[in-house]
Amino acid sequence: MALTKKQKAILTTSALVAQAAVAPVILRDLQTRSDDEIRGPRTLWRLWGSTNLLGAAVYWFYGRKPASA
Repeated sequence: MALTKKQKAILTTSALVAQAAVAPVILRDLQTRSDDEIRGPRTLWRLWGSTNLLGAAVYWFYGRKPASA
């Protein structure tokens, strides 16, 4: 079943709004964390995490190391 033009527009707009909301949160989190608290290069996470929702999800679930007690 194909999406109508209206459904595509709603889906696209929703994804853009979600990305616009998530990107600043990712960038702020990266700014406040030390290198020891991040898996991999910070520049990679800045680019990938702030440009698409999949990258943001991977950063939150994998890129951040668990807080030590």
